[in-house]
Amino acid sequence: MGVRLGFSTGCLYRSGLSEVGRLNFLRDIGCRTVELGFVKFKDFIGVEFWKLRASDLRGFDYVSLHAPVSNYGFNGDTVEIFQQINWLNSWRPLDLVVFHPDTVEDFSIFRKAEFKFAFENMDKRKKTFKSVKDMAELAGQFEDFKMVLDVNHALTNDPTLALTAEFYKELGDKIAQIHLSGYAGYHEPLFQTQQAEIIKSIRNPNVPIIVEGVLKPEEVTMERDYILKVLGED
Repeated sequence: MGVRLGFSTGCLYRSGLSEVGRLNFLRDIGCRTVELGFVKFKDFIGVEFWKLRASDLRGFDYVSLHAPVSNYGFNGDTVEIFQQINWLNSWRPLDLVVFHPDTVEDFSIFRKAEFKFAFENMDKRKKTFKSVKDMAELAGQFEDFKMVLDVNHALTNDPTLALTAEFYKELGDKIAQIHLSGYAGYHEPLFQTQQAEIIKSIRNPNVPIIVEGVLKPEEVTMERDYILKVLGED
């Protein structure tokens, strides 16, 4: 299987394009792997989410969703978020729904989930779920645990990238998706930072790779081409 490289719609949040417009743009440049980026709760309950229709996701072979950051547990916000995920999942089964674990109040709520989910390792600004130990302990709570390895987040905690290698060693069979971007303080384009070592730290390029660097529309293909060149897929 070749590299399944795609983009988060959140990459284009500064472009002025709507969520549907971002999807159309990515499809038009030949992207077949995509993540719906709704990290902020206000965006997920807003009009952009409810404008989505099945036709907007046609042509994409892999569709994941970055769920909003929230205090997941037995509360109203969680009920509302899960209902909306289930609505989307009912007409386009999602390949994965990604959650930040550091704000979860009760992980048992996920045992009732009707969709495929995974938890993402956190960056150095967070207090928990940055280490292999934390993620491994979380894995022990679920029979079919899945993880999204954010190599940018791992780099912020360990610039040597040894932490990324440790994640692969201890949890490699649990990694269902990659989040990829450069790092110069946030989520920068790799074609600008030229941090080929971040890309090369990905040990299983057959797992879907979602690019999260903030990009202008005209930079998307430049980012794609740079990443594929480093991966030897150009």
